[in-house]
Amino acid sequence: RRRLPQKDIFGISFYEKHSFLKKILPKTKQSCSTTRLEFTVQKYNCPTMTMTTMMMRMAASSSSSSSLTFARRRLLHCSVQNPLTTSASSLQRRSFSQNKKDNPHNGGFRNGTNNFKGLAYSSAAAAITATGVLLTQASQEHTVDAEIAKLQQSNGGGIELKKIPSRSEQIQSLISTSEFDVLVIGGGATGAGAALDAASRGLSTALIERGDFGNETSSRSTKLIWAGIRYIATAVSSLLRFKNLTRPFDAMKDFKSEFEMVLGAHKERRILLENNPHLTNWVPIAVPVAEWISWPPPFGHPIFATAPLLLPAVFKFYDGMGGFTCPPSHIMGKQRAERKFPQLASEDAHYYSCFYEGQHNDARTATYIALTAAEEGASVANYVEMIDVIKDEKTGKAVGVQAEDKLSGNKFEIRAKAIVFAGGPFTDGLRKIEDPSCKPAVAAAAGTHIVLPGYYCPRGLGMLDINTSDGRFLFFLPWQGKTIVGTTDRKGPAVSTPGPPEEEISWLLKECQKYLGDDLPVRRSDVLSAWQGFRPLASDPHAPPGAPVSRNHIISVNPDTGITFITGGKWTTYREMAEDVIDRVIEANGFEDKAGDCVTDKLRLRGGVGYDRNVPIKLVQLFGCSEDTAEHLARTYGVHAFEVCKMAKATTKTWPRYGNLLIEGYPYLESEIEYACKNEMALTLTDMLTTRTRLAFLDSTAARAAAPKIADLMAASLGWSGSEKKNQLNQALELISEFGGPIPQEQLRSVTNIESLFKAFDLDGSGYIEYDELKQCVDYWGCPFRSEEEARAAFNEMDIFKDNRISLLEFKKWWDSPKNKSRLKLDLSEKYKLSPDKIGKGQGAAFG
Repeated sequence: RRRLPQKDIFGISFYEKHSFLKKILPKTKQSCSTTRLEFTVQKYNCPTMTMTTMMMRMAASSSSSSSLTFARRRLLHCSVQNPLTTSASSLQRRSFSQNKKDNPHNGGFRNGTNNFKGLAYSSAAAAITATGVLLTQASQEHTVDAEIAKLQQSNGGGIELKKIPSRSEQIQSLISTSEFDVLVIGGGATGAGAALDAASRGLSTALIERGDFGNETSSRSTKLIWAGIRYIATAVSSLLRFKNLTRPFDAMKDFKSEFEMVLGAHKERRILLENNPHLTNWVPIAVPVAEWISWPPPFGHPIFATAPLLLPAVFKFYDGMGGFTCPPSHIMGKQRAERKFPQLASEDAHYYSCFYEGQHNDARTATYIALTAAEEGASVANYVEMIDVIKDEKTGKAVGVQAEDKLSGNKFEIRAKAIVFAGGPFTDGLRKIEDPSCKPAVAAAAGTHIVLPGYYCPRGLGMLDINTSDGRFLFFLPWQGKTIVGTTDRKGPAVSTPGPPEEEISWLLKECQKYLGDDLPVRRSDVLSAWQGFRPLASDPHAPPGAPVSRNHIISVNPDTGITFITGGKWTTYREMAEDVIDRVIEANGFEDKAGDCVTDKLRLRGGVGYDRNVPIKLVQLFGCSEDTAEHLARTYGVHAFEVCKMAKATTKTWPRYGNLLIEGYPYLESEIEYACKNEMALTLTDMLTTRTRLAFLDSTAARAAAPKIADLMAASLGWSGSEKKNQLNQALELISEFGGPIPQEQLRSVTNIESLFKAFDLDGSGYIEYDELKQCVDYWGCPFRSEEEARAAFNEMDIFKDNRISLLEFKKWWDSPKNKSRLKLDLSEKYKLSPDKIGKGQGAAFG
């Protein structure tokens, strides 16, 4: 009611205040950085004024002028970007202390104008408390949009974050479209690549997959984008056989075919890595040379006995086949090897020959191929299965398929002028639906991989054994912070289960041990996860007699139905395979006038347009997430990582400030679950644990521990009922149990009494249960301790002799104690059905 003074309650004139704010908040600047604020404070000759004090002045004084409301927004933005800045709680404390100072005789409460200074602080605190989250999110969104605009300008305006239609919209498109030009069955790398190729040429395209994208073969590879150094060696080995003296021209033709295949793989490797830096990277691989003459020789041919002498020249030739577009191969001496790879038994090696191959998260690449096809206009749906082929009654040609939505059970027709089967090792199953009497075209070979802790392999260097005990290649590679070892090679029918044979796990452990130091044993309990995958070995059942056998992929057309199938090949050449099959479809169906040229050799996959190597840094700067998480998000989502971070919630920690983890030790965020469900057609908990995140492939125990939380997050995003969430959790845990882990499956199945249960706990076979073994086992068995305190209390209760280890006698006494009513005992009894008649009493027969 009275005239405002010339100076405010802080002794700053309104002219100075407006001038100050004008300098730190220019109209062209959308945010106030703390660096700029500090500079301005020093310029105003106020070095003793702290950042917090200055921003409290800004916030409190903003209540006296509507034009300064913007200052409060800037204060909030600064408080997000710098942990040293003010907060609502600090303002509240300042408010109370100011009131206490003004009126010490009334507990800090007083009516009158002298209390205006404290009220100003309190008002600012209330404003921040009430609107801080919304304003912070708005500020973040504005900054993110500005960042994306910068990316747009730097890439000629080419970046556009396309929103993919939801799965329900995709299903409706499949039903409502009268006829597609091309229908692809199978959503692995090849099938999704074919759909992308067709859609990008302008053909109306549909893609259906019976599970999640890339959930079979395409997600269970060695994670390499490799051109195939092994195929050069096998081609030379085959050429130099005595039997070829009677067939020299055929031998040269076979060699030329193999050589051209490797050249093509080099080209595709370069395209995939150059177009998609957000999904791929180069990895150096060292080949240890311990003998100058290798015997028995690699690849079973005497000429390769001299391989240790020739490896550097061979790898330079290999670089040249790719046009020297990869980092150069080189020789690494023993001393340098000890520094870079101290785990190696380097004293036995003469030198290490290093070369480079590409690497990726295979399931992620496959998913983004399918989603990029959707961006290009294809109707794409997962969990839709072909159950029958629709044929024209007059001609017998296929004109569509009968499909079933595996989630809802609804059946519908999809009509198409051309149908492509791309089922990998399961292609013959699709062909049996088309023609129950068809000849087999695909044989399968299984390969097992194991995952070890990351400390077995340095982060930036892998290893290759070119001459294992059975003549196979064995890779020992860093991947996703762990060490992946593989692969084996076993012929047999393809199955969907990821569970590997125990004997192959043992063989892999034995093979990789010989290159590690004696002081670093590879234990069976170190296996975090293990799985098997099947690759297709193809032949053409429709080829004329005497036709040459392809060593690459096979494309064949059934003359009766007109359906085309493609199989064979390898991950690296998926794009070339897709181009070849769509070329065949265009030619066979007269699409030349409608379809354009193939453009996938220049097309970046989803999230790649506008991506640069500094995206992880920008994520840390904008959102305050950890560096590991930022790297993971950038390498998983590309520029869409900004959208994932916008969904992230505050952590209530000093650092990182945003992004709550799904599980400690891994960079996955809770916000990724919501983003995948709403933007990437993620539908089941099983897929989230296996292909969308790679937890089950990296650490089956961690996947089991994270499953309940992820189920809750998916239920909130997808609207699951309680029964549906429980069903999803049970299905996911059942699948995870098929993956290998620290305890052999046979050992778990053999638990029938106390001795076998104790042996299952004793992972290293020492005769004692250590604390870490106890925790690891109960986690793996799905009955984890609720806290570290509960785990330590359970261990101390078993450790009767107090020597920090549990003997069989101590374990038996703990189990038999009538006072033992622990949750762990109840869970183990329920899990293994250890009833009293099985476990015996005391030193009875069951205990020997």
